Amino acid sequence: MKSDQIFPFIFLLKLILRKTIMRGIIIIITLTISASAESQNLVPDPGFEIMTKTPSREDNSIRCTSNWINPVVSAGDYYNRASDSKFTGVPRNEFGFQEPHSGNGYAGICIQNDLIEYVETKLTSRLIKGKQYLIEFYICKSENRLGSVNEFGVLFTDKMEFGYEKTGIPFKPIVNFVNPNGYTDNKEWTKLTAAYTAEGFEFAFILGYFNYDQTKVNKWKAHYYIDDVSITLINDEKSIISILPAKDSIKEFQPIIGETITLKNIFFSPNKSDLLPESFEELNKLADKLLKNINTSIEIYGHTDNVGKEEENKKLSEARAKAVAGYLTSKEISQDRITCRGFGSTKPIASNETEDGKQQNRRVEFIINNKK
Repeated sequence: MKSDQIFPFIFLLKLILRKTIMRGIIIIITLTISASAESQNLVPDPGFEIMTKTPSREDNSIRCTSNWINPVVSAGDYYNRASDSKFTGVPRNEFGFQEPHSGNGYAGICIQNDLIEYVETKLTSRLIKGKQYLIEFYICKSENRLGSVNEFGVLFTDKMEFGYEKTGIPFKPIVNFVNPNGYTDNKEWTKLTAAYTAEGFEFAFILGYFNYDQTKVNKWKAHYYIDDVSITLINDEKSIISILPAKDSIKEFQPIIGETITLKNIFFSPNKSDLLPESFEELNKLADKLLKNINTSIEIYGHTDNVGKEEENKKLSEARAKAVAGYLTSKEISQDRITCRGFGSTKPIASNETEDGKQQNRRVEFIINNKK
C-alpha cells in the first residue's frame, strides 16, 4: 500500500469497525499498517519468486525473473522449485544442493577469472538523500565449486547498467563486505548486513564480487547462491547500533585475551533496550565462541552518541549492555562469567559532529578475559 493511501484507508477502517470492535484494536491495526509502510522493502521481488518463465536446462538465466538482470555480457543463474530439471531446480541443481533461505527460488552467480556475474535491479523508489537505509541479503557458496571469495559488494547506480565485460565490473562498491577468511559456508546461508546513508542518486543497484583490485586472482572457480535481498529505511537512528559493513565481527573473531571487539549487526527497538530478532544470529555466534572457551569471562560495554541528556544516554547504554548479557545467559553462558556496564556518550571513537561519527559511537563492545 502506498503511503498516500494509508490515511484514507485508516479513516474508512475506523468508520466500518467503530461499532463492532474495541477502539484499542483499531489503534493497533493503525499502528501496524503505518509501521509496515515506513519499513517497506524497496527491492522488488527480494526473494526471486516472480517468474516470467520457469528455468530450464535450455534457459535458466536471471532474466527468467521479472525484475532482475545481469549487467555483464553473461546470463547469470536462476533456480526455482517449479523447474523439473535437475540442473535448474531447487533444492538440487547443477551446482549442488541448497534449500532457499525462504520461498521457492534464488539467484546464482559464477565468479572466476574469465567470468564474473552479478544480479541487478531497480529500486521501487529512489533513496532519499541523508536518510539511513538497512541493507541485508543472504549468500551461500555452492557445493560443487572449490573456490570462494572474501568480498561481496553493493554498487548503487543512478540508472540500470548493461553491457559490462564478462571479466567483471572494475569499480569499488559503495558498500563492501569483507571477510579475510572467505565466505566458505556451503551449508548454511550467511547474512550480510550494513547501514548506508543515501546520497540521493540511488535508483538501482548491482550485487556481487567487484574486481576493482586487478591484483586479486581467483585461483579456483566459485559460485554463490543469493536470496532475500532487502533495502529498508531506518526510521530511528538509535534503533541500529553498528553500521560497519566491512567485517563479520564474530565469524572472524578468535578469543584474544584483552582485545576490545565491537559487535556488529546488533539491533534494538527505537530508544529502548529490546533486542530485535535480527541481532540473534550475531549473538548466537558469540555464545558459541564462549561455550567452546569455558575458561574465559566476558565484559560487555554499551555506548551511545551525544544526542539527548547524558543521564538518559547512560541508562540506555547500560540497559542495552544488560540486554546482550541476558541473551547470552539464555544460551547457557553462566552469569558469573559476564559483567556489563554502560558509558553513555563518554567514550566516543569518532566525532559526534557528523552523522557517520554518531553512528560509529552507538555501539556495543565486549572484551574476553581469562576466567578468575
